[in-house]
Amino acid sequence: MPSKSQIIGALIGLILAMSIFMGLPTLPLMGKSALLIFLAAIYFWSITAIDATLVALIAAFAMSFAVSGSDAKILSSLGDPFIGFVIAGFMLGGAYKVSGLSGRIATWFAEHSHTVSGLFYLLTTALVALSFVVPSTSARAAMLMPVYVAVESTIRNMNVRKGLTILFPTIIVLSCVTSYLGAGANLMTADFIEQFSGERISYGKWIVLGAPFGIISCYLSTFVILTVFLNKEERNMPFRLDIPNQELTPDTIKTQKQTLSISIILILLWMAESWHGISASMIALGGAICLCLPQIGVMSIKQALKEVEWSLVIFMAATIELSEGLVSSGVVKFLTESLTTNTASLTGITLLVAILSIALLSHLVIHSRTARAAVLMPILIPLGIGAGFSGLLTAFFANAAMGYCLTLPVCAKPVAMFSTAGEEGYTTKDLLKLSMWLLPLHLILLLIAWVIYA
Repeated sequence: MPSKSQIIGALIGLILAMSIFMGLPTLPLMGKSALLIFLAAIYFWSITAIDATLVALIAAFAMSFAVSGSDAKILSSLGDPFIGFVIAGFMLGGAYKVSGLSGRIATWFAEHSHTVSGLFYLLTTALVALSFVVPSTSARAAMLMPVYVAVESTIRNMNVRKGLTILFPTIIVLSCVTSYLGAGANLMTADFIEQFSGERISYGKWIVLGAPFGIISCYLSTFVILTVFLNKEERNMPFRLDIPNQELTPDTIKTQKQTLSISIILILLWMAESWHGISASMIALGGAICLCLPQIGVMSIKQALKEVEWSLVIFMAATIELSEGLVSSGVVKFLTESLTTNTASLTGITLLVAILSIALLSHLVIHSRTARAAVLMPILIPLGIGAGFSGLLTAFFANAAMGYCLTLPVCAKPVAMFSTAGEEGYTTKDLLKLSMWLLPLHLILLLIAWVIYA
């Protein structure tokens, strides 16, 4: 016999399906099917205890047939460049563990942060600083995985573990706005600003606008994570190491130097991506391969592959297919046209709130930040200019709002990457709980920043 909650869920699903198929007459059948599949996935991720990877795989399988008519798309998603990032990130983390560098990193953080709160704020400072030098969020996630593993492995309290796991992707994605090079969408936004308003935003001007907002956003988000997921006793808990002392033999020192050298080379190559033209994902995979080479590397390929969370690789491939299905089925185009129609009559502060709210919520439908900028900027900037707003500020703060993508694991690659990392991880419910606080907080921050700069 089905339970009461299962019956209620089935009824809600039936009503939702009927609403989509009958209430959206201008959306093509393929689009209706894609939207229903995506909403069903959100339901099962949020409400049920079914494994998130299994849900994503079933939804992607259904999306492949509903949109493309075959399973070819879901198989091709395994070749997406970010899949290489995920694999390389876990392999790099394994190298830090094998070489003992993870323990030394944890020791450094323990020496410089006396409490759990101090640890969280120190990590926030380090994560924000990296946004100025490593231009890809995926690259930052890959290079920070070893740091996360090093610190997380020393903690025994489950709530602290969960808070720490949420902290990393939160700061990685929110710190993008601080620097011109913080994300590819920033470069696209700069082009849109020049195209629509004739103004050119320099590297320095971007920092003047973005750094204060991004830094305040990150530290406030850290405060919210500490408050929502940890109690007062846990926040004030001393941060102590629970790892055995490692004997630093000549072989150990050599291994750690090799691991550190490869890491530094990776960072330098990521920083210079615009100069040499090699993609960040290829750099990450090249580094992972070097870690396994005889004489140069620190572990065998078998050891490295054992460190990879393969369920996450499958999850990422499946969610890429879901995202592409929403675009190719016409759902994104339909929602964009509806947006243009429904905001045409708004003016003043109401229009500003609408623009920022749309940008904040757009990650739920368009999962690539660059794609969000490409789709929405040509609509939102003219709306702002037509209402008498600065084209530069409209584009800049819409882009800052689009950088919020923490509500579901599917909404940002770093969020998905850390969702199953460590022993505790976090669930969709945890992310929804976080967004209940951070979404309205970021809308208020955006409005305050607008008033200051306007």
